[in-house]
Amino acid sequence: MTHRSENPNPETDHNHDEFEDNEITELVPALYSKRVIFMFCLLFSTIFGAVILMSNLNSVKENKGKWQVLLFALLYTAGHAYTVFNFSTTYIGLMLNLGGALILTEYFWNRYIGMEREFIRKSWTKPAIVSALITVPLIVAAVLTTQ
Repeated sequence: MTHRSENPNPETDHNHDEFEDNEITELVPALYSKRVIFMFCLLFSTIFGAVILMSNLNSVKENKGKWQVLLFALLYTAGHAYTVFNFSTTYIGLMLNLGGALILTEYFWNRYIGMEREFIRKSWTKPAIVSALITVPLIVAAVLTTQ
């Protein structure tokens, strides 16, 4: 609790708390933005966006949410794979990625990180390089095995 002195001159007031005008705040974490998570889901898949969101949850020490996101991502990705392989249409994969992106960013983010949390934006370049290094060989292998 902040104590305010009756003395208008804080330099002559020995009871003056030098931090009275500052709120006690926690450190602002460095997180990947909702937009980055959303785009990784669309461009790569929901599991990639989930890994990035899990990194954010780890940064804010939200272990319960981290495990729920992992479980969701594994089940969603399994359902996604089943649907794409059995009911293949032109845009079904993209639509499922869009659904996963919305669930991760609008449900899990808002629930465990919060809509109003301030954060420093982390660069998306390292996760993009890692995701491309994983995805490109898988696409090449899929194309080569269908020929």
